[in-house]
Amino acid sequence: MYRIGSHAESFEQRSKAALLAAPDAALAGPTAGRHWKLRTVWTEDVHILALRAIKLDGVHTHRTDLLRSSDVVEKYGVRLLAPARLLCDLARFLDDAELESVFEQMLDRQLITVGSARKLARRFRRPGRPGSQEIARLLDGRPEWLKPVGSDLELRVWKALAKAGHVLERQVEIDIEDGRTVRLDLALRECRLAIEIDHTTFHGGRLDVQGDKRRDRLLVALGWTVVRVTDEDISRRFASTVAELVRLLDQRIADFRTAS
Repeated sequence: MYRIGSHAESFEQRSKAALLAAPDAALAGPTAGRHWKLRTVWTEDVHILALRAIKLDGVHTHRTDLLRSSDVVEKYGVRLLAPARLLCDLARFLDDAELESVFEQMLDRQLITVGSARKLARRFRRPGRPGSQEIARLLDGRPEWLKPVGSDLELRVWKALAKAGHVLERQVEIDIEDGRTVRLDLALRECRLAIEIDHTTFHGGRLDVQGDKRRDRLLVALGWTVVRVTDEDISRRFASTVAELVRLLDQRIADFRTAS
């Protein structure tokens, strides 16, 4: 493997070099997570997983007795742990909240299903195995019917509201008057209250803002109220923002009960 000496080596080059040196191994842990573009797993380190002990300078090598050909896929010319196997592997690198966020992202991107993750986890779970208990807690408490959230911010807000007694629907589809079907981040369908989580990455441009406002108007025409929460609300004033949302939900429910 060659590179131009005047250019610094890249993460992708180091990943490929590790696999060339260990042809039976696969990229694993945060390294595979970065190649799959998963959140909360950014790293510059190279981790590989193999059935035999390997020692490579500058590479984190991990040995396992749980690696089948079906656990590995090739993507962009490199061997990676397949998503369900990677989820189990990441359990020893991430805390519970980070692991749940990655799991929801995998579900949202349809990389895995709850069923496929549970099937592999049954093979993975063993007493004393790093991450085994974390995977068990994650999957045992996750119903298959529950739709995944679209972002880590949505997950944090949904969990906080659920803890406060308001379990909202996630990714609710509504047909609006211009013929489109829109997805609401979180919604209390019976009271027609929607909570949208605005991240600057996806809602920061002028056209994005205009589109959001027009969509909100069309939802209002259908009797919906749309409450928008920003990433700054969540990062800087999470507790007070959740408290505001709880008050809005309580009031909305009370108003609908009075009207009925």
